[in-house]
Amino acid sequence: MRKLFIALFGLGLSMGASAGCYQHLDKGAPSTSDQQLCRDGYAVGYNYQSKVADWVAYHITRDSVNAFYERSNSFKTDYELPSSYRSTSSDYSKSGYDRGHLAPSGTMDFTQESMKQSFLMSNMAPQLPGFNRGGWKALEEKVRQWANDYNELYVVSGPIWTGNETYIGNGVYIPNAFYKVILDPAYNDAIAFIMPHRKVSASELPNFITTVDEVERLTHLDFFNHLPDSIENSIEAQQWQMW
Repeated sequence: MRKLFIALFGLGLSMGASAGCYQHLDKGAPSTSDQQLCRDGYAVGYNYQSKVADWVAYHITRDSVNAFYERSNSFKTDYELPSSYRSTSSDYSKSGYDRGHLAPSGTMDFTQESMKQSFLMSNMAPQLPGFNRGGWKALEEKVRQWANDYNELYVVSGPIWTGNETYIGNGVYIPNAFYKVILDPAYNDAIAFIMPHRKVSASELPNFITTVDEVERLTHLDFFNHLPDSIENSIEAQQWQMW
């Protein structure tokens, strides 16, 4: 792990809460991205061009998802990013899009500081209200339920691009879809979702289950790459029904 941390830091990993990033990236960083950011509750691979993270990775447990600090709703610019590549709350003003969490505040609220960090704009992506407050929220809640069921999970969320994106504000790209991949390390099982960026209901979630391999194909990311190749290849090709 020491070698991993040194390599990531050399590629732009910010120092904040480095101990926290050890656990979030324990199964491997999906990519180097333009800059990697380290928070108490999650790690970020940030994309300067889109001003949206390529991925946000977080390790959660039964204990962490059952801890609670009151939501702040205090969105903050991430000043660890170069000024020209930051997104701000004003980019979203009157756009019709929510500041959609990639690492959900309801999962990051195990300490007050972690909850506050979840409102950094580097953790946001433009999301339609019917997506953010509907199916995406329902999936976040489902993942917390699974953490209670399975005790420990590794989760990665992020956008999917098709090359015809538009943007809001000062060049914050609007994803065409979003993915979430979840690993149960006890059994080396993984489930993946690709959700179209539209109004989505909780009842639709089973329709969006796919393989980790398919998410990798669309995003060019490499999930859980610290697992032995034989295990990684097996779990990423498996398509589950709803856990």
